[in-house]
This record gives sequence, C-alpha cells and structure tokens, in this order.
Amino acid sequence: MITILSNISLFDGTGRAPVDDALIAIADGNLLYAGRRAGWAAPAGAPSVTLNLGERWVVPGLIDAHVHLCDNGEADGRHHQDSAGTALDILKNAQRNLAAGITTVRDAGGWNELEFGVRRAIDGGQFPGARLCLAGRYISITESGMEEYPGMYRAADGVDAVRAAVREQVKHGADLIKLGVTGAVLVEDSRPGATLFNPDEIAAAVREAGKFGRRVAAHAHGADGIRAAVEAGVHSIEHGTFLHQDRALIRLMAERGVFLVPTLVAGWAVLGDEAPGVPEWIREKSRQVQADAQLSVKLAYEAGVPLAMGSDASTPLNVHGHNAIEVHWMHHAGLTATDALLAATRNAARCLGWESRLGTLEEGKAADLVVLNSNPLEDLRRLADPSQLHFVMKVGRVAACHATETLPLEVRAETVLPIADAPAPGPVN
Repeated sequence: MITILSNISLFDGTGRAPVDDALIAIADGNLLYAGRRAGWAAPAGAPSVTLNLGERWVVPGLIDAHVHLCDNGEADGRHHQDSAGTALDILKNAQRNLAAGITTVRDAGGWNELEFGVRRAIDGGQFPGARLCLAGRYISITESGMEEYPGMYRAADGVDAVRAAVREQVKHGADLIKLGVTGAVLVEDSRPGATLFNPDEIAAAVREAGKFGRRVAAHAHGADGIRAAVEAGVHSIEHGTFLHQDRALIRLMAERGVFLVPTLVAGWAVLGDEAPGVPEWIREKSRQVQADAQLSVKLAYEAGVPLAMGSDASTPLNVHGHNAIEVHWMHHAGLTATDALLAATRNAARCLGWESRLGTLEEGKAADLVVLNSNPLEDLRRLADPSQLHFVMKVGRVAACHATETLPLEVRAETVLPIADAPAPGPVN
C-alpha cells in the first residue's frame, strides 16, 4: 500500500528552497518520493490511499538533540519521583514529544537506566513514543550534582574510572556517551565556567567510546572546558555558554565539524516576568549567563560551526511537548529561519549520527514528518503551537492528530496520540 500526501508545500530539510504543489509517497514506512507533484509516477497497479492536505506544509519530523525524559520541568529543578513514577514519566514525556512533532529525541542523561526499558517497550510496539537516542548516565567527577541527581550521575575520577563508566553505559545500551566537562547552572554551588575533568580523562572517554562506535557529547559551559573537550575529539558541545570568549576555539570547532547544541530555552523559560516556584538562585544564574549563551550561538553560526537544536526539556518550566520553541530562540540569536529549522531536522540527525535514515524527506529515508496548517518559516513559534499541527507521522503512520481529525485507517498507527496533550506554548518574545 502506498500512502500519498498531496496538495502540500514541502520543506524537505535538505537546504533546498521549499516546494509548492508538492507530493510525498510512502510505502513500508519509508519515503518513495518527495518533491514536485509533476515528478511523481505511481508504480503500475500499486494500491494506494491519497490524503489531500489542502495546501498545508510538511516538514521532516523534528529532532531534539538534548532532553532529559525523566523530569517534567519542575519549578525547583529537582527530581521528585520514585522509580515507578520515573519510568511512567519517561514514557509520558516520550509521548508528549511525539505528539508535538518531535519524532526523535536524544536523552542526554537518564535515571537509574529506566529509559532503556521504556525504549524497548516503544520499539517493541507496546506503547507509542518518540524514537529514543540514549546516553544513559551523565559521567561526572565526584561533585555536589551527584547528590542532587543521584539517578542521573555516574562518578568517575581518573582515567581508569572513566573507562569503566563508559563501558557501563555501553553495556546498558547507550547510543552515545555524555561527559560533564564543566560545572552546571542547575547545581546551586557549581560554577558553570569551571573545568572539572582533566584532559587525559576526557581523552580516555573519547577513546573508549570510539572502540564501541559511540559519540561523545560534552556538557561544557566554560571556554577552557570546551577547548579541552574539542581537542580531545568530542563530537558535540552541549550548552557552550562562554564559547564566545575564544574566537580561535570557535574556528577550531568549525574546522573539525564539532556540533554546538545551545539549549537557549532553558534560560528563557525562567527569565520571564513570572516564574512561579523557581528558586531565585536559578533565576540569578540564568540572568548571568543568558547573554553569553546568545552571543556564543551568534558567533558560532557566523563562523560555520554546525548547530543542532536541543531544548534541554525538563529544566525549570521547560516542559516536554513545547521543545520546538528552541527553534524560535535560535532564530532570535541570529540564525536565519531556514537554518534554525534545519538545526532541528538535517543538522540534528547529523549530530546524532543518524542522518542516513532521518532528518530529511528524501527517497529511502524513514517517513517521519509533521503536517502544519501554515508556513512555519513565517513564524517559527508555530512549530510549538498545537493548534498549528495537523498530524504527525512516524515511519509512515499517523502517530498523533487532533481528536476531531478523520483519517483513513490504512494510514493510522495502532495507537494514535492526541495532539491536544502537548502543552500550549507560553508567552515568548
């Protein structure tokens, strides 16, 4: 059976200009064709079902390269659930992401390995949910964050301990390794600019991960820590707040193709006029670093550093299902609208190393896509607005739609999530 989406405008994620009067053809969960309607020739005799989408827009399924599924945007930034509750939260948040058009997420630090069981359940068809790329535990030196996030951290002091920690994450099924190279914003007594791991420890993590074909994502705010991570061979810098302080380092990241995953919304979420329940120390630390974070994104983009969208969904008031507002904030920091959307599609897939199957709407790739009521490039906030979503497809089946939508059974997944479950966007500038 071939599913045909007709009467659409197509943003295919390749970097090419959008195509009007376009058509998409899907079979067995993969794309047969995506392009101008005039270029499509149906295979003779092949059964098909056609959806006339009434001049709506289609974009690739969005990819969030930095979330934490175990938490829900609690105002105090703390984890409050027991293991059973946490497992349910991980599943719920995987579903909220999918219902919001985020068809793939990279979890940058889980909780007590529960996320691996949830992934098995989603992949086995027991529950719907976004596609999960998992880091397992956040590998850190011994520091106070371990006490605040005990189910997320894995302490490793010294080269041998780092190697063992990497091996443990791989054993559990990690797709990548997450390394805490500098201090953090959401640990009260931590200094974001301070470098924690020594260069030999970072290099050991990269080498050990490489043995298993795993990439390394480095949590790094300070320029010294970012430099140590880049020189050791990490594949992405998460946050990169003070990157602007070292222009030569920005050039080095561009030359090596090291991704920057900025997570700007984590700061903006708590800096509005109202932030009920957020401790003042979190607001103050965010105020101190937000301008630095924006400037780092702007300079990295201008220098050609590859950028991938990451929302850090789970931080205070930064809820799953509203992740795509990060695309708006990346545009606000200096990216063109097109490049900001590419950061959540093509570039994010490249950051994960999954670009052979995801990130663009091209023949042979998975049919993950989002149908929107209007052009998102006119206002990127539409990506995070449930009223703008018509439906979401994952591997060629409608995985989420509004309860009022009537779609042929042939195109629906066994369980279809209600788009209304995605939180409505809050006020943004």
